[in-house]
Amino acid sequence: MSAQVPGAIPFWRMPAFYFLHFFAVGVMLPFLNIFYHSVGVSGFQLGLLNAAPRLSSALAPPLFGALADKFRLGRSVAFTCAVASSLLALLLWGASGFLALLILITLFSALRAPLVPIAENLCLREIEATGAQYGRVRLWGSLGFIVAAMGAGRLVETTGVASIFPFVACVGVLLVFVIFHLPREVGRARPRFRADLRLLLRSSPLAVFLLTTTFAAISAGPFGIYFSIRLKELGLSADLIALAWTVGVVSEIVFLIYAQAIQRKFGLKWMIAAGMIAAGLRWEFVALTTDAFLLILIQLLHGVAFGVFHAGAIQYVDRLSSAATKNTAQSLYSAATWGVGSTLGALLAGWLLPIWGFVTLLHVAAGVALCAGLAFAVLGENVE
Repeated sequence: MSAQVPGAIPFWRMPAFYFLHFFAVGVMLPFLNIFYHSVGVSGFQLGLLNAAPRLSSALAPPLFGALADKFRLGRSVAFTCAVASSLLALLLWGASGFLALLILITLFSALRAPLVPIAENLCLREIEATGAQYGRVRLWGSLGFIVAAMGAGRLVETTGVASIFPFVACVGVLLVFVIFHLPREVGRARPRFRADLRLLLRSSPLAVFLLTTTFAAISAGPFGIYFSIRLKELGLSADLIALAWTVGVVSEIVFLIYAQAIQRKFGLKWMIAAGMIAAGLRWEFVALTTDAFLLILIQLLHGVAFGVFHAGAIQYVDRLSSAATKNTAQSLYSAATWGVGSTLGALLAGWLLPIWGFVTLLHVAAGVALCAGLAFAVLGENVE
């Protein structure tokens, strides 16, 4: 029996999912490392607190994605992960000590990580049914991030940085409600799933894509861990730190709006290559200045480095996978980039920062991202 999505498709579901999920990210991302710093975590421990969640984010999505594909349980898997991760956010609020923080944030990340790959697959299927544009649905996640980042700066200033955790838990309750209303696949377990999975794992174009994007993700390690701390050391307030992240996401929204036009003009392959090259330029420019205005302005490159890149990557992976392995393929992309790549990037950044310093690390990161982008431009397959 083929997969079906019963009933009409309410358009609000996917925009609401993206908005709420990335609203929570916008609350945590700019201030999580500042929270660690405030409780006395630094150096190698800071690297571990960033690396371990990324490792769990690498391991969890393929497992949950395969489960969702094999038994048609996408919505159920996402629902369970959302409930459990919201409870863990509350536990993080009361946690103290490096070991407790390490365990809780690792579990939290493992349960949050499968949400987006499963949602991306549901979103692409909904787009097929409605004729919507991916970029214009996905931009609601960027809007959620902006609203959260702007509000989180004031929240942190007035109630303390630890308040991000109960706030994320409250948002999680709303996210659970939305996931409950996402489309549910019906039908029996897929008997040919293993055969299709073997074909997916043997795909040379997918291997080239995953390898190059993993290196691009590694390059983001120094920026992701130390950028907010760097801005704080330069004397910027919490509001200005949030503004720096917000500028990048505003740029992301603009490029997501025009993602389909960019795709028609250049194709998915060149969207991905351009995104990795833009990331390299972003790291290099940040390394070259300490001027607060320029550091904020440079974040406009995020629109290409993530907005164009991700819109291309999601659809590129979808075209390389069969109907039976859509969740798994998106999960492999998530695991390779936000999991393996981010883990290695965080570990290397935490290890090398005391030796090389932030600026030298960014120079090296820029070189890695530029090489990854050029390699994909040469070796990547055109799937148009």
